[in-house]
Amino acid sequence: MENERTIRLADLQRLLNICPGDVLARCDLAMLLEELDMPDEALFNWKAVLDFDPNNLKAREGVNRCRTRSGRPFQSQK
Repeated sequence: MENERTIRLADLQRLLNICPGDVLARCDLAMLLEELDMPDEALFNWKAVLDFDPNNLKAREGVNRCRTRSGRPFQSQK
């Protein structure tokens, strides 16, 4: 299971190096990073999704989850 996540992580990162604006891949990466208990990295990716799609509810919820887990304030959604 952990090996599958590592492979998936590498695949998503490779894809995003080629196409950084792929919102679905970036959402998948952010979710995976949350599962791997990496809220700061996930937060970075959720914010990147919001840069492309400011009304993305999934990304807004992800930002809130990551900010809560990392103890960051909620002043800004970006």
